[in-house]
Amino acid sequence: MVSVMLIVLVSCGNRTAAVGYEMAGPEESQFHADNDIAMTVCSLVDAVRVGERLDSSDYGFKGILTDGQGTPLYTDIGGNPGEWSVKVISGDEARISNLHLGDLMTSDLRNYIVSALNLNSADLVTAYVNPADEQEFIWLYDIGDVQVAFSETQVKTPSDLEGIMMSISVFRR
Repeated sequence: MVSVMLIVLVSCGNRTAAVGYEMAGPEESQFHADNDIAMTVCSLVDAVRVGERLDSSDYGFKGILTDGQGTPLYTDIGGNPGEWSVKVISGDEARISNLHLGDLMTSDLRNYIVSALNLNSADLVTAYVNPADEQEFIWLYDIGDVQVAFSETQVKTPSDLEGIMMSISVFRR
């Protein structure tokens, strides 16, 4: 995990990597974490681009990812900061996914990451409904020898709560 944070710090900016709580008032606490999702995606893209073999011991993560300001990307249906998983799928592919339903603003998140990667509409290869699952919509970006795919799937819980599960895949083309 240390090498992941070092790569993140070098490739996407100079931020401190720490998780903790900041006090907002005497009885009120506010969650704060410095695990920026854009820095995480930048780190994965850079690693795949240079041919580094992704290893789950370095890149595996389960916890809170933020917007770069220390604010969690979403609140889950229980009112807690939304958790994410970073999984290594193979030596040149990783996937970041939210673990629970909540108030995730997927369009804003996608735009934030696309901006952090310095991409624009010309880098968007395609956007389509998955023919195997009509509840899933995919945006595919090409960054030379690396591709980034954003997948959004509409889901409904047994108790009729609806929301979007999002995955961001980084892989060699």
